[in-house]
Amino acid sequence: MTQEKQKKGLPTSVLLALAVVVTAVIVGVAAYYLFGQAPKPQANLLEIYHWWTSGGEKAAIDALVAVFQKKYPDVGVIQSPVAGGAGYVFKSVMKSMVAAGEAPDAFQVHAGYEMKPYVDAGFLEPIDDLWRQEGWESVFPPVVRDMVSWGGHYYAVPVNIHRANVLWYNKKILDQYGIDPSTLETWDGFFAACEKLRAAGIQYPIAMGGIGKWEIAHVIEQIFVSQGVDFYQDLVNGKLNDPNDPRLVNAFNIMKKYMNYVNPDYASLTWDQAVAKVIRGEAAFTIMGDWANGEFYVAGKQFGVDYGAMPSPGTKGIYVLVVDCFEKPKGAKHPENSIRWLRVVGSREGQDAFNPIKGSISARLDADVTKYGPYQRAAIQDFKTAKYMVPSIVHGSGAPEKFASAFNDIASKFAADRDVAAACKAIIDAINAAKSDYTKTWHLTG
Repeated sequence: MTQEKQKKGLPTSVLLALAVVVTAVIVGVAAYYLFGQAPKPQANLLEIYHWWTSGGEKAAIDALVAVFQKKYPDVGVIQSPVAGGAGYVFKSVMKSMVAAGEAPDAFQVHAGYEMKPYVDAGFLEPIDDLWRQEGWESVFPPVVRDMVSWGGHYYAVPVNIHRANVLWYNKKILDQYGIDPSTLETWDGFFAACEKLRAAGIQYPIAMGGIGKWEIAHVIEQIFVSQGVDFYQDLVNGKLNDPNDPRLVNAFNIMKKYMNYVNPDYASLTWDQAVAKVIRGEAAFTIMGDWANGEFYVAGKQFGVDYGAMPSPGTKGIYVLVVDCFEKPKGAKHPENSIRWLRVVGSREGQDAFNPIKGSISARLDADVTKYGPYQRAAIQDFKTAKYMVPSIVHGSGAPEKFASAFNDIASKFAADRDVAAACKAIIDAINAAKSDYTKTWHLTG
């Protein structure tokens, strides 16, 4: 057969295929000379940033990622955790990345004021359509919906609800020395128990961290809450103006007494190292959010047998909210996977995988309670029956960042010098310095 006949005999489909190949080669060569390399297909990835690095936290986020990978097995997941409890290191890292146009596909953020700088700068995309498609307004409680919306738009998906005002205790120590947990509901009762343990040889019955400063502010925040919701409402609305306010003075006097029973090396410990002291029986108490439950969980401890928990003294009937969220940054490299991740984060399956390990409760009202441990079942009931729900300052929700940052420094200084008058003045000064940033009005008492 002649060459001419072969050409005439080629079918149209083959000729089209050859044309496509030749075109691709030409485009590739042109791209190489114009841009230095041939264009590469974008990898099918999901990159997420968070600050969950302790044992219980890592186990929880890994469980959530496992739900995502089960649904989307072709997507590679890159986790980029940034160590530093409560996200204080993470925040500065993330703000720099987002401002430089290097935002990941999603990153962790606390609901409330912590979101505001990102929203104001236009770094987050509204996700109202996603909320509508998933029907989330009917499964997330109003207080949580309010905390993730700004200017009438939703900007984040809550993955959990943590309770900040929790006193954790080593039950075996309390049983050994005949201390009834019900006597710990007041500060007087709590300090009486501390004195009893000290007399028995436990010199420092309270474990506390302080390496990030926020751990100390966390305790003071719960003492503030114990002074009454009216007082705390004035605080988060920037309405306190008197350094001699007896409620403010009393709060710092309580913290001064509290420090007498705290491990002297607190400033060198992280929050989870403080919890570990209680787990090992080196201390009887620690005040920390219920992410601490995850530490007891991974240590193999049994709630009600090895350890217990209750509202921190003076806060019964109050639920101090810490809500972790993820959102869709503008310019996400893998926008489709960003949305996929948010669907999983807000799903019942995702939340019921994450929260039983994390120590938190689901942000959804339809959680499968059978998947949760005894502490969390009690917390779910407390959440439903709480008389007051209040936003945490330390964990990004309750007050502007400028005040929250100053609060950490005030707390750290006070733990060292115990100067009540100076601390009270510093709080009022910090409120005044952040006055223009108080743009939310919290109605905590109804």
